[in-house]
Amino acid sequence: MKFSERMKEFFDQGTTVSKEFAAKAGEKAQEWSEKSYQASKDFLTKAGEKAQDLGERGVLMLEIKQLEGQAQKLLGRLGAEIYAAFSEREERSLSMDSPDLNPILVEIDRVKKEIEKREQNLKNRGASV
Repeated sequence: MKFSERMKEFFDQGTTVSKEFAAKAGEKAQEWSEKSYQASKDFLTKAGEKAQDLGERGVLMLEIKQLEGQAQKLLGRLGAEIYAAFSEREERSLSMDSPDLNPILVEIDRVKKEIEKREQNLKNRGASV
């Protein structure tokens, strides 16, 4: 075999090996790219879910604060009504069924239940109230 033939054979083998290496490297790069894409997609999905959960928790906490404010106003109205009954109308006793008190008491009870419902929802989400 002549030197030029051996060199041609040597280069052909080198080309074949290079092509095989390039093909394998391309496959590996594709595989890594797919894994990286999937990992990024999973991360963004989890991050989005976490952001949504935090947003929902924030809304619940804000609603609780607003309901607590309503309860405070209702308690103020209740106190004012009781004061008026005793001092201005000179009533000797009051009942929960009193037409002046009952609607306020019912509303306080409703607000209390709404607060408890939202606090339970927060607790179920793993947030401290």
